[in-house]
Amino acid sequence: MSQLQLSFLLSVLCVAGLALFGCRPYVDEFRGRIRQTLATFLLVGILAVVVFLPVTSFGDVAEIDPDTLWAPALLVGHVVILAFLATWWALRGDELLARFLHLSSRGVLDKIRQGVATGCFGWVLTILITSAAAAAFATSGHVAEPTAAPPIMVWLAALPWRDKLMIVVAAMTVEEAFFRGFLQPRVGLLFSSVLFALSHFSYGLPFMIVGVFAISLVIGRTFARSADLLPCIIAHGVFDGVQLFIVLPLAVRMLNGGSAVLG
Repeated sequence: MSQLQLSFLLSVLCVAGLALFGCRPYVDEFRGRIRQTLATFLLVGILAVVVFLPVTSFGDVAEIDPDTLWAPALLVGHVVILAFLATWWALRGDELLARFLHLSSRGVLDKIRQGVATGCFGWVLTILITSAAAAAFATSGHVAEPTAAPPIMVWLAALPWRDKLMIVVAAMTVEEAFFRGFLQPRVGLLFSSVLFALSHFSYGLPFMIVGVFAISLVIGRTFARSADLLPCIIAHGVFDGVQLFIVLPLAVRMLNGGSAVLG
């Protein structure tokens, strides 16, 4: 069985499991068997590609040659998510796009401030949790401490600031629209955070998943309290910006013994 086939099998099992708990958005939000069937296939497909394919590809990152990578290629998954959201919204045909995305123009400045505060708090909390998880893995003897930065980390750290900004903007908008704006109201905070963490499995760092789950809970809680996606988008952007522009380059320098790796 290929990784893609296994991903679709896991996705089918996930959707079936959710149905047992009464989570059937492909039925509740649509009229007519044809639309319900199309929505079911859409949900299975997007979960297979965005969530479970990274899980079945765990560890493959070590085999990636950074010399063959192209920064815009990292956005393929985001394009797929956008296509899914647009199709789901169009199939419904009964809701304004702003309402579907949980966006409003009220209190924008307050939402931005809330997002910045959430992002900063989430970043500190995640660093603490990830560090504790990494230490636990290292002391357990199951995972050896890295002696050098993985090639993919070096490649990301060396990206031009424009490419880094492109990645941050895509992640903060598209991922929040899907995991917070779409999934959380339908499957709940906890499970949407689990799916968010699983979608980052392809990085090949098990302890990092703990931190991703933590920041998802923090941002998800903000969404539950505000019922608006903007603070979540800002928080996600702050978190990813700090990680990509500051933390990752510093981590690469430390792991590589202080050698210059950035172009």
